[in-house]
Amino acid sequence: GRVTFWVDKACIPQDNPKLKDLCIGLIEQFVSRCDFICVIFSWSYLERLWCVFEWACFLVDKEPSQVYLQNEFFVKEETLPLYLDNVRYFSLRRTKCFEESDRAVLEKKIADCYVSVEAFEELVQATVMALMARSMAYRGGRSVYLRNLFFQPWVDLAAELGFRELATALQGCRPLEWRSESIICSESIAGAVRTPPVLLGRAAMQMGVSATKYHSRINRWFDTEVSPILRKLRSRVVRQ
Repeated sequence: GRVTFWVDKACIPQDNPKLKDLCIGLIEQFVSRCDFICVIFSWSYLERLWCVFEWACFLVDKEPSQVYLQNEFFVKEETLPLYLDNVRYFSLRRTKCFEESDRAVLEKKIADCYVSVEAFEELVQATVMALMARSMAYRGGRSVYLRNLFFQPWVDLAAELGFRELATALQGCRPLEWRSESIICSESIAGAVRTPPVLLGRAAMQMGVSATKYHSRINRWFDTEVSPILRKLRSRVVRQ
């Protein structure tokens, strides 16, 4: 079928106050019709109330695994501490809003969906840590160094903030092992690449890594080990 995108900034009119208010009133319905959400996840994402509100709307009845973080170009050694601190110190009152008049409306909508502000903040922290860990696991399989640099801090932060069950589940991720299992060798591609016999040593037979297989393995781990923990937390903090 046809794939469509709903882009908040483009689809909510900014120059017609009456129509804008109407769209804001219906935003939960817009978001609920989405099968997935793609987040351009910079380190300042959690500082923006509109972003946090849409995150809240989506997670009311959708699985965290349906959230995809686009952050490959943003997460670097020097920016990682900014990401960690924004989760560590996240609170609704610290978020910013371009139109301050939007704040009361959005905060009320969050209060209507969640049992308390603190409960909502807890769910945001847990889901961000889990999804950032999944995202960093993709790159963490390339070396022990990258795993320790980009993935392990999310395990440690979960433990630091008291999410011990989540930290244990994240620690069970084995990106190095799973990436190794996803190596495509010349023998496995049925002659699609002609390799001279002199090069058929063990190292030379490694043609690359199947990103599809590797990512699928990480996603399977996330769905079976991490999602149930987040689901249990959501059932506790979302109003029935």
